[in-house]
Amino acid sequence: MLEKKKIILIEDNPGLVDLITEIIKEGYIERDIVLARDGMEAIDRFQELSIKWNGEVEDKIKLIILDLDLSNINGMDILRFIKKNPRYSRIPIITLSTDSDKTTIDEAYSNGVSEFVTKSLSYDDFVANLRGLKEFY
Repeated sequence: MLEKKKIILIEDNPGLVDLITEIIKEGYIERDIVLARDGMEAIDRFQELSIKWNGEVEDKIKLIILDLDLSNINGMDILRFIKKNPRYSRIPIITLSTDSDKTTIDEAYSNGVSEFVTKSLSYDDFVANLRGLKEFY
């Protein structure tokens, strides 16, 4: 049986984890979701998956959704870690951030992010932005 490709969700807010998971399912994106709740756990997950899949991680992961505002190791450092590692570098990454500052957005794109989504204070705006995941997919 073929294994479903996975989405790696790196997010420390439990409410947003639930919301993002629901939006993915609502968009009929049939993927297993691997959750990491902080930067250190994210790095551990990538190392575990790399060992499990004999280094062939890019073939198994469809998308990474990365919160830039993480504890332990911040999201921008995680983004750099992923993009500098040849095992993961071609996996598309969507970043989430409350920071809509042009400098932050430019830094994310210069570090290889595929899409930057601002965590809007408006629930409806944030949900609308995330629903764009289906088009991205």
